[in-house]
Amino acid sequence: MSSSDPSEPLNPDAAAPIRDHLDEVAARTSAAAEASGRTIADVKVLLATKTQPAEKIRVAIEHGFTLIGENKVQELVGKAEELDDLTHEAHLIGPLQKNKVNHTLRHAHCIQSIDNLELARKINNRLGVLDETVDCFVQVNTSREDSKSGIAPEDAEALIVELRDLTRMRLRGLMTIGLPGRTAEEIRPSYTDLRELSQKLIGSGIMPAEANELSMGMSSDFELAIAEGATMVRVGSSVFGARDYS
Repeated sequence: MSSSDPSEPLNPDAAAPIRDHLDEVAARTSAAAEASGRTIADVKVLLATKTQPAEKIRVAIEHGFTLIGENKVQELVGKAEELDDLTHEAHLIGPLQKNKVNHTLRHAHCIQSIDNLELARKINNRLGVLDETVDCFVQVNTSREDSKSGIAPEDAEALIVELRDLTRMRLRGLMTIGLPGRTAEEIRPSYTDLRELSQKLIGSGIMPAEANELSMGMSSDFELAIAEGATMVRVGSSVFGARDYS
């Protein structure tokens, strides 16, 4: 979070490039969607706002980009009050520890990182106490990297079968983090595999037909993800610049 007064708007010189970058992302998204036989209305742009201060995020939301995603519960909670006056939808796109479920449910419209039944049951039980529901994605580790969260593709079906009994959670689809690579040939299989898994699970009736969203693709490869069927791309650095970890 920024140390500056959250009531103070970002100065015009700093805000203008963010708007320009957002317009560029929108144009590239539209072109990639059309190339895949769809329209920009078929692909949502989620702004990955990890480490970004609230005043920068405000500029984006006010420019019409109302879908944001945080990797850490601490940031999701910390920025919520500063953005509360703006209509927007906040997703948790990073791993969720079971001891942070309560904090997450206060502020997240959607949890994109469901990858095990124990976590899902805890969320569903808490939602029962609150008499609320939440949207979710199942995160699948299609790149099979040990460093990444997500359930193995071959185990996704069993998890989704169990999720059908957790009625407080509305499954919207599948999410993955693509394999970092230098070429499309290296990156593409991570996204192809998620699309094919989704088609298989919906075709067999394991996953409901309406759970057809695919959250995949980031700043470096979102056009490739759209070509492979992404319905939601997560972009951050291409809008806000490099993350500040200081």
